[in-house]
Amino acid sequence: MANIKSKEKSRKQDDKRELRNKSLKSEIKTAMKKANIEKTSATVNKAIKFIDNAITSGVIHKNKANRLKSKIHLIKAK
Repeated sequence: MANIKSKEKSRKQDDKRELRNKSLKSEIKTAMKKANIEKTSATVNKAIKFIDNAITSGVIHKNKANRLKSKIHLIKAK
């Protein structure tokens, strides 16, 4: 347990951010799995939307996002 109030507050903020980041990453994974199974344009677009949201919120790096988008488009092309 932290003895300093500012450290206690930063720990709480870190916990909140961790939960938010985990949920966004989980949404991306499930959307990619759905896109892989169904291969419709709607599911692909939804997965890309989740990836774009993760970029703007700083959860994943833009290069990783581009790799994931490329993978999704390859799935759709098959």
